[in-house]
Amino acid sequence: MIGAGRNGRTGPGSRKLNSVLPPDHLLRRVDRMLDLNGLREGLADRYSSRGRPSVDPELLIRMVLVGRIYGITSERRLCEEVRYNLAYRWFCRLAPGASVPHHSTLSKNRHGRFREAGVFRTLFEATVQRCIAAGLVGGRDAAIDASFVAADASWQRKMRLADLLDVMDMSSLTRPIREWVADQAVKPMSEAGPPRGAPAALSRTDPASAWSARTVRGRFGYALNLLVDTPSGVTVDVMATPARFASEVDAGRDMMVRSAERFGYRPRRVAADTAYGSGAFLSFVRGQGAVPHIPVLERQRQTGGMFTRDEFRYDRTADRYVCPAGKVLSFKVHDRAIGIRRYRASSVDCGPCALRAKCTRSKFRAVVRLDDEDTRELVRAETRTGLYQRSMRLRRGVERLFADAKSRHGLARLHLRGLRGAEEEFLTGATVLNLLLLARRPGHRVRARRSPPAPVRISPMSSISRGEYAST
Repeated sequence: MIGAGRNGRTGPGSRKLNSVLPPDHLLRRVDRMLDLNGLREGLADRYSSRGRPSVDPELLIRMVLVGRIYGITSERRLCEEVRYNLAYRWFCRLAPGASVPHHSTLSKNRHGRFREAGVFRTLFEATVQRCIAAGLVGGRDAAIDASFVAADASWQRKMRLADLLDVMDMSSLTRPIREWVADQAVKPMSEAGPPRGAPAALSRTDPASAWSARTVRGRFGYALNLLVDTPSGVTVDVMATPARFASEVDAGRDMMVRSAERFGYRPRRVAADTAYGSGAFLSFVRGQGAVPHIPVLERQRQTGGMFTRDEFRYDRTADRYVCPAGKVLSFKVHDRAIGIRRYRASSVDCGPCALRAKCTRSKFRAVVRLDDEDTRELVRAETRTGLYQRSMRLRRGVERLFADAKSRHGLARLHLRGLRGAEEEFLTGATVLNLLLLARRPGHRVRARRSPPAPVRISPMSSISRGEYAST
């Protein structure tokens, strides 16, 4: 039986505890915004109905939220704090004399039942739905960004993949390594060898993390990816990836698709930094019905002092380029694999040209045009508008969310290992950020938007895996 004696706010002792807690206490305001209906029913089939009554899963979830709100990363310390802190007891619905679950019980459920059932994804999406119902999500402006979070892995245990496979004992793998092996689909590891495109360095403790030199000393870590509705600051989606730029851009795509499917969230403008400014991502944003307010990632000026592509005029009608000397560069080939069209001048024109020294060292000059060049030109023109400057200002608010998550809510360094552990910590952190936004005092509440998107009902235990959007 789940949740025996779970109503810890009844009885003489609980009434006294309720009177001690101030009416405007943070946990009181968060409790009013927290909706855990359906979680207990969704987890019922994962607990045995025989033997000693199981610990109420709502109690464990509330304990996890307390730890994230106050930045308590240790589960041992969290259980100790809940034992003697009256406010924590009230929030967790524990009567004054009730016992606190052992820290191993909390760990067992987090790594087992909760992770398998996608509890924290469901809880996060419920807070997003509540923000939408409250009119906090405007659906006009959004921002995508990622921030590095250090993994629970020492930089001194960096190894090459081949060396890691040699020393790995397949009979005694830890949970993070087992998850990484399953994700990589390398079974057995010793026979398969290093997969193609594998990173040069891996952590022997947490191989799913990525080596990054973004800090003063290189460290292993993950990227905290957020899709935020601006200017309200509501986190609409969150995702954990290894700290690699390519993975962060892929996460941006997945978050936009998932938020559109789950909540019908399709912003009119999407802001991001230059790391997301590739032609492929800009075209994807345009395909989602939004205007990309993203600086275009330019590499065309890397020509060693020669004429850049800007010096050549594109004739759209004839599909050709015209060089500064007035000569034609005709279309030659379309490389569909990498998405570029190649144009080349004639060696007869380039040989006697007076501008050849400034143009090319070869017999002829060649220019490439990306398939997404039309979108890139549209975005370049958009950078000169006032709305673009406004989006850049609003995008800075995402940095405040990163700062709050790291300095106040214990996300400066991860406590759990593995990609699934990082995802769980990021989800609880984003859930807390949304709850605190909802729980602001009336005088500080974010002004409701005029035309919020229609609320979408969330099923109790439904979750969308990342793999469903890997090919989108």
